[in-house]
Amino acid sequence: MSILATIKDHSGRVYRGIQFLLVLSITATALGALGWVEDFSYITALVVSMVATGMALLVLMYMRSSVVQRLQSAAAAEAEKHRFLTVDAMTGAMTRRYFIEALRDKLSSLRNRRQASLLLIDLDHFKQLNDTFGHQFGDLALAHLVKAAERIFADGVVGRLGGDEFGVIIPHGDLAEINNDARRLLDAMRAGKSHEGKTIPLSISIGVALAPAHASNTTELMLLADLALYESKAGGRGRVTVFDEEMLSDKRYRRLIERELRAAVYLGELELHYQPIVDPDGSAYALEGLIRWRHPVRGLISPAEFIPIAERSTLIDMLGEWVFKRACADVAHFHGRRISINVSGEQLKRDEIVTMCDRVLRETGRSAEQFIIEITETVATAATPEILRRLETLRGLGFHIALDDFGTGHCGFNYLKTLPIDSIKIDRSYIRSLAHDQVAQIFVSALAQIARIQHVTIVAEGIETEEEFTLARAAGCNRFQGYFFGRPAPRDKAGALLAARTGSLTRTA
Repeated sequence: MSILATIKDHSGRVYRGIQFLLVLSITATALGALGWVEDFSYITALVVSMVATGMALLVLMYMRSSVVQRLQSAAAAEAEKHRFLTVDAMTGAMTRRYFIEALRDKLSSLRNRRQASLLLIDLDHFKQLNDTFGHQFGDLALAHLVKAAERIFADGVVGRLGGDEFGVIIPHGDLAEINNDARRLLDAMRAGKSHEGKTIPLSISIGVALAPAHASNTTELMLLADLALYESKAGGRGRVTVFDEEMLSDKRYRRLIERELRAAVYLGELELHYQPIVDPDGSAYALEGLIRWRHPVRGLISPAEFIPIAERSTLIDMLGEWVFKRACADVAHFHGRRISINVSGEQLKRDEIVTMCDRVLRETGRSAEQFIIEITETVATAATPEILRRLETLRGLGFHIALDDFGTGHCGFNYLKTLPIDSIKIDRSYIRSLAHDQVAQIFVSALAQIARIQHVTIVAEGIETEEEFTLARAAGCNRFQGYFFGRPAPRDKAGALLAARTGSLTRTA
């Protein structure tokens, strides 16, 4: 029953009681004045009337107090309901719906340029925080971010827009002050949050858009701030970026590439070129499949140009499936040699990579042992337990796992004990330096010794001269890849090259 109905029902009963008392008072007064009842004197009638009237007044006062109390309870309940709808229970920030309404109200009241600003804030690596320290710490980190933002942007409105994304409405457009406060917030997060006796450093990325300088309506302003936020994350995270008009042109270019790349999959514009990976005697052990895009107008487009764009959406999954299907179709042309394919870190963030590989193997009748999956060192160092589980599952299916570009990041030798890998590809920068750099010589030799203990194969990448081949082999590398043995080429040309090399060390530049 609603508050209003409860008050109405309660008041109805009290009102009928008051009516009875007033009727009793009037009746007693009439009987006493007219003398219709014997032994009912005027004094007695007056006393009865006064008592009934007094009781009626008391009941009226009670009714008023009761109604006021119930109205106050109703107001408190309504306030609690409004607070629940407007304030995020976990972090204390404004909820998304009311934050957007507040932003819309703020933008509708603008009169002069740069009278408001919107900051979008994302807590970096939030999933890894949850996986490593538990969801309770993740929740505390979000609440810590909100408290710090409310303290630093004291005149702003902080709202929670998603799981780990927040917004701040600032009632001015002073970029110098905004940048200064944003950096204070970055520093506050880097100072960390205490957890089980340890201080865990946090990182956030921030995107800024101004109104009306950049946009004057809610949807567009949020879009532009989101573009700036994305630039902060793409630039390495832990930074603040103010929207710039060039981001729009970049966005339009990305959309164009995405649309044309999606069409290229269906129109047959993609190609898989193969580069040999050889044994110490120069015979081909495997081939690395490298995707190429032969655009009808722009010609051959480098994967360095379109893969990062594909990785920003699930388009990378479509490309990954295309590559694997093509490799399954081509593997029979290479007479028992394995094909190595590159898998994006974005693909490994989803279970679809495992289901896709298993499905394509069954559809094509191929064996997982015919293929090597390559992941970059960057992917390995940022691997979550879920990513490691997927790699283990793929390895369990029969795939060999290779760690590519080793030495370019922060993947130390300790990683080799825990990563589910079968081979390591040393980055070409170390191979080029073997002739004159003692550090490179020690690094490659030490890695080769560790690999032997771990039963892991070492592949030297970027071999371009006979001297590099000789030095890499002497340093303990097991297999070799580079222009010295063959450039990436389409299937038929690569197959012909392998046939020409069979039984001898025929080198091509």
